[in-house]
Amino acid sequence: MLRQLAACLSDKEFRSGEAISEQLGCSRIAVWKHIQSLRNVGIEIDAVDGQGYRLKQALELLDTETILAEMDQQAGIKLSTLKIEASVDSSNSALQRLPLAEQHGTAILAEHQTSGRGRRGRQWHSPFGRNVYLSLGWRFEQSLSELGCLPLVVALSAAEALSRAGLEGHCLKWPNDVLLDGKKLCGCLVEVQGDAHGPCNAVLGVGVNVHMPATAASTEIDQPWTDLSSQLPNCSRNKLAALLLEELLRQVSLFAEQGFAPFKDRWQRWDGLYGQRVQVTAGSQTLGGTVKGIDDSGALLLDTGEQVLTLHSGEVSLRGSNFNAGDR
Repeated sequence: MLRQLAACLSDKEFRSGEAISEQLGCSRIAVWKHIQSLRNVGIEIDAVDGQGYRLKQALELLDTETILAEMDQQAGIKLSTLKIEASVDSSNSALQRLPLAEQHGTAILAEHQTSGRGRRGRQWHSPFGRNVYLSLGWRFEQSLSELGCLPLVVALSAAEALSRAGLEGHCLKWPNDVLLDGKKLCGCLVEVQGDAHGPCNAVLGVGVNVHMPATAASTEIDQPWTDLSSQLPNCSRNKLAALLLEELLRQVSLFAEQGFAPFKDRWQRWDGLYGQRVQVTAGSQTLGGTVKGIDDSGALLLDTGEQVLTLHSGEVSLRGSNFNAGDR
C-alpha cells in the first residue's frame, strides 16, 4: 500500500482524503494510517484542512516496465525475474528467502529497507523512494575460494554503470565501495553459499545514494557520504537501476566464464587507493603501508616498507591524504 499511496500523491496539487480512499479502495481512517506510515519511512507530506495531502518533494518510484524498457536486450535476456518491493528488511535477505532454484537471474529492487546491511554488519541507511537498493542472484560453478574477488567485480560494475549515467570523478575503494570526493556513494555486499568445490549461489547487493535526504538519521551515518544528485540532480532512479542491472548481468556472466582475469586491469584504472598510505585492519591486527594495487586474485597488495603483503580481507582507512579518481 505504501507504493500505491506514494504514487497517487503529487508534489504539485493537494488530494483529498476522500479522493485517495476511492482510488485505493480503503477507508478514510486507513488513508490516514497509511499517510503516517509514509511519514514514518521519511516521506514529508503536507496536510491542509479542507484541501488534503501533498508531497513536499516529488518522488520517482521504481517501475518494472520502465526499467526493462531502458535495458539493453542482450543484457535483459539474462534476467529471469525483476521484482520491486515497497519495503523489505534488506533486498539481499528478501532474495535469500527465495528457494535456491529461483534465485539465479532474479533481481529485487526495494523502495525502502528497514534493516539494510553493509559490509561487516554495518547498517545501510535506506529512506523510502530516494536511493537504489538492488540485489541480484547468480549461480556459479566456481568454488567458494574462487569467488573471493566477486565483491570487486560487483563494485567495478557499479562504478562503470555510474559512469554511463554521466558521473565523473568517482573511484573504487578496495574491495567494494565507490567513492566520490572521498565520500561513500555506493556500497556492495556479496553473500555466497555453496559447496567448497562448487557450485555456489551468490547474492550480489548494491546500494547507491541517489537523492539522500539530510535527515537526523542520515547525520548519524558513521562515515562521510554523498549522493548522486550532488553531481547529477536530474538523475533518474529507474534509468540508474537499468544501468546497474545491465552492468551486473554482463560482468557476472563474464566472470562466470573467465574468472577475474578480464577485470584486473579495469579495476586498477578505477583504483582510488593505489599509491596511498593506508591502515588495514585485518582481524585483531592493524597494518600500515602503501597500496600497490591488487594481485591476480583481487587481493590487496600492501607495501609495509619491509615486505609486500597480500591481503584477502580487511578494513582500509586512509592516512593523511585524499582519495584520487585514478586514470580513466
